[in-house]
Amino acid sequence: MTLSEVTLQHSRDLSALDAERRSALEHVDADRREALHALAAARPALTAFDAACADAATARGNALAQSANAFDAAQEDARNARAADLIAVQQRYLAADRESDGTKAGALQKAEADYQSRLDDISRTIALDKQFAAREAAFDARRKADAAAEAAWLDALQASRDRQQEDLQSTLDKERRQVDQAAQKRAAAQNASDLVYAQALRLARTRLTAALAAVPEAANVQARFDARRDEVERDFQRREEQLFDAFREALSRVST
Repeated sequence: MTLSEVTLQHSRDLSALDAERRSALEHVDADRREALHALAAARPALTAFDAACADAATARGNALAQSANAFDAAQEDARNARAADLIAVQQRYLAADRESDGTKAGALQKAEADYQSRLDDISRTIALDKQFAAREAAFDARRKADAAAEAAWLDALQASRDRQQEDLQSTLDKERRQVDQAAQKRAAAQNASDLVYAQALRLARTRLTAALAAVPEAANVQARFDARRDEVERDFQRREEQLFDAFREALSRVST
């Protein structure tokens, strides 16, 4: 096996072992609760603990739902704003194109008018034998004016397209920023709800421990299951050390 394969397998083995450990401890805790519930004197404290845990879970669920709803609403607002901005961009783009077209048409009309005026002048003021050269010069001047109008039109169109692309990118960036900000708010709200939930559970456990301390029969149950938890922890610690020994052995074979 390669180094990456050995490392990946070790990571998978550790993850599987950790999942097995959590499951084993959950079974111990479930058996503990069942044994404690069998004690009539301990039931009020356990009922209060279960109710506190349920209330904490409900509050956390409501907070998470609110943050998710706020995020969804922010996403919808960002999408709607983007759609409106894109329509505005398109309208500006079309208006700029119409303006460019109008400017080009005006320049061509002026070039044609200047050309016709020059032809009239040539007919009236220049000797017949010299009119051909003058007409050629007039036509060349008109051709250059047409070319200038065409070039100016193309430049305006390109500038309009460049502005459109910039506006489109700006609109998409704006939407992304809005969604990112909404996601950050959602994450902050979720972290806050998780913290409140964890604090509520700690308080509930503290109160449960204090209440059970007043129940003599519960002490024996607690001690018995604490010993079981310790045994499970020791067993999984031993198995984890074995995995690391096997990992180091596998690494040594890779290096050689």
